[in-house]
Amino acid sequence: MRFDEQLLEAQRQQQKVQESLYLTIGLENKHQFESAYEEATRFVLAAEKLTVIGRELLPSSGDPKAKEKVNDLIAQAAPVSMEFTPEGWFKMTFPAMLPSKKQGNTDYIYGILYPAMQRFRQSGPPVYFGSSVFVLRHVYDYRNPVRLFRDHDNIEVNAVVDSMALYMLRSDGPMELEHYYCTARGESSCTEAYLVPQEDFDRFRVALKSGKIGAPEVKIPPQ
Repeated sequence: MRFDEQLLEAQRQQQKVQESLYLTIGLENKHQFESAYEEATRFVLAAEKLTVIGRELLPSSGDPKAKEKVNDLIAQAAPVSMEFTPEGWFKMTFPAMLPSKKQGNTDYIYGILYPAMQRFRQSGPPVYFGSSVFVLRHVYDYRNPVRLFRDHDNIEVNAVVDSMALYMLRSDGPMELEHYYCTARGESSCTEAYLVPQEDFDRFRVALKSGKIGAPEVKIPPQ
């Protein structure tokens, strides 16, 4: 798509984003919270589609360095932290909840994770995990109601595992990579992903429960 065509597409999508946002605000002002939440979901989807269109805007201009510039802008807007823990486990933190199946845009997730993983791998010698456990942890702002908590779905799991498989794993086959999912309350919402050798998994769970790794859990007393 040409640059001018991409601009028109962005304009059309921006109007959908604005309309959905106004609807969400109006429903919230009327205290129609369930309807506001449903419309907010549509707003998020429309905004993500606009983001994907925006990422293609600079490359459509013909600038040979456009993709590199876009990746730098993504890193500024959606910073993903990656590190090895003192135990040698790999940890990745995204400062928000990744899109769900209902919102369903894999381009958005891949566009964030792949450049971030590539930069991380270039910062040090390569490390490849053998038989491992992939851990995905949802941390929700403790002020959010439980009804907003959601399942771990295939879109986010596949996106994160694919990025790790490309740069960190010898194999992501079912005999080599086990999966573990968990949810917690914290001071703010985020998504955490880990790679842990299978023989270290019990020790990892103890460290996670005790708060030695990961976002600290906020305990809510029973009502």
